[in-house]
Amino acid sequence: MKFNFMNTFKKAAIAMGVIAAAAIARPYIVGVDVSWVLEDESLGAKYYHDGKQQDLFDILQDHGINFIRVRTFVNSCVGYATESYSGANSKVCWCDLDHTIALAKRIKAHNMGFFLDFHMSDTWASIGKQYVPASWKGKSNAEMGKLAYDHVKTTMNALMKEGLRPDMVQVGNEINSAVSGVSISKTAEFANIINSGVKAVRDIDPSIKIVMQHGRPRPDGGFESWYNKIDANIDYDAICGSTYGTTNNGQDWRDMFGLVTKKKKPVLSCEYTADRTKLINGIMNDFGDLGWGTFVWEPTRYSNKPMFDRDGQKYTANARLDELAAIAKQYNATLPDWVGAKAVKKLTVKTAAAAGGTIAQSIEGSEIAEGSKVTFTAVPLEGWEFTGWTGDNSGIAKDYTVASLNKEVNLGANFKFVAKDSLNYEAENAVFSNTIFEDKHAGFSGKGYANLDNAVGSFVTIPVCLPSEGEQKVRIVFANGSTANRPVSIAVNGEVQVKSQDFESTSEWTNWTSKDVVLKMPAGVSNITFTSTTADGGPNIDKIQFVVESIDPVVVPPADEKDSAKVEEGSTDSTTAIVNRRLEQSRAALRLRNGGRSFYVNGRSVNELQRRASRIKTFNK
Repeated sequence: MKFNFMNTFKKAAIAMGVIAAAAIARPYIVGVDVSWVLEDESLGAKYYHDGKQQDLFDILQDHGINFIRVRTFVNSCVGYATESYSGANSKVCWCDLDHTIALAKRIKAHNMGFFLDFHMSDTWASIGKQYVPASWKGKSNAEMGKLAYDHVKTTMNALMKEGLRPDMVQVGNEINSAVSGVSISKTAEFANIINSGVKAVRDIDPSIKIVMQHGRPRPDGGFESWYNKIDANIDYDAICGSTYGTTNNGQDWRDMFGLVTKKKKPVLSCEYTADRTKLINGIMNDFGDLGWGTFVWEPTRYSNKPMFDRDGQKYTANARLDELAAIAKQYNATLPDWVGAKAVKKLTVKTAAAAGGTIAQSIEGSEIAEGSKVTFTAVPLEGWEFTGWTGDNSGIAKDYTVASLNKEVNLGANFKFVAKDSLNYEAENAVFSNTIFEDKHAGFSGKGYANLDNAVGSFVTIPVCLPSEGEQKVRIVFANGSTANRPVSIAVNGEVQVKSQDFESTSEWTNWTSKDVVLKMPAGVSNITFTSTTADGGPNIDKIQFVVESIDPVVVPPADEKDSAKVEEGSTDSTTAIVNRRLEQSRAALRLRNGGRSFYVNGRSVNELQRRASRIKTFNK
């Protein structure tokens, strides 16, 4: 009730001239999207106001603009740039990371707010145009989520390193029906792409505002059902819309944005043209503190009523830009207090999982914002068991939560081997880096296999547990459906023992074969790491096996043939002694015991073989 009264009071006061508009104004965004500026400047664009040539950002600032929106793409080199909408050189990767940094520097130099728009595509993403980035094609939804996270985080990290913190970020552009080629009808998969990108922003700085955009916030644009899905499934702070067309003088916008403000969520227009300036800013202002403001889309050249008159490469500010300046002055459009905030202090987080498991973090990364709530989870691999934390925590519960991070973290996790088979290790039950679990190429054992990415340095680390030290023959089961050899280095506990092991083509990814290597292994738990050494990456690895050489059979004659029975040539030992000696030799080579568990040779435990040997009768001449 107080909110409605105050709005009514303000309007009445202004109308009666009782108090000056500037005196009662609140923080309000008067923004523009000028992502074309670098392209236009490359073509020779010059900007003028009152007959004087000026930097575009100076002209905008002089007209009360306080916020700039910038678009960026996954790989504009193969998409947006090649289409050259602006007419600029199509061989230049416009709106890539380097150009985003260049624009961000100009924004910060003018003390303006910085709104970063991730299109999550190689080219324009808009209503009905939501294409899968070329490098993401053929990937599973889980893989695409990781790629979305990495794309956003790489961009954000680069900006933060330069001191160019965005104040607002949107993940996806006009995501009415899809994002990155994933339909909103597949709600969980759609949400995974967006939330992965949002998480990358939150992990870097949780104070940055997250915005979701609808391309037609009207009843006939399906806004209500869209918003219900966004509100139920997406992590966001505010909702924005492209307010180009209206069916009833803006009432449709009021009604749709009103659904958002009823839930106490802020709204804004992130795209409109000069013919809507007065209408849309009036609507946003009427929402009070929940109406954050507006952004004109490409005011220098878009629509038949741009805010600049163009004569060749000469762009001159016109009356439409003056109209926006008047609104900025009327509202006394100062920036919200969250704009220009200093980057949140980061604290170092160091984790080290022993062989047999990993440590998952609710917020990823080795640097996490101060004050964040972080949960660390010990995740044992199959056949291993978590035994306890080391470092800052000495507990044995698998989850360890820091409610509010206020100091650096140093944390370790220990695991023990509990499986019965110490000879066979599935590669999917391992620690990956730039490697993914797959199960689409038939013929593998277990649940799947490890697919090393096509990059130098992709690796898989397989933990093993052996009873004794010494040289061991290790059989690697793999497939290489490419035409190229895919060598890897092989290290034991971080020490490279094989610098380059070839894995030749097997013609098809479903053709699984094996290759043997000899490794010097210590007793107990170890990590064996296979690392790609070329840009083609490594092979698909199914499993590794420790090869036990066969024991020569001992023939024991039956009782009625004892006269023909023979022992080893030149030996006076009994047959039982020979069998026992052979068993001991096998045991010494394998020593397949760990923590009281039994291990097996040809399907029989060593204990069973020993019991069978004790029942063998002795025959001597």
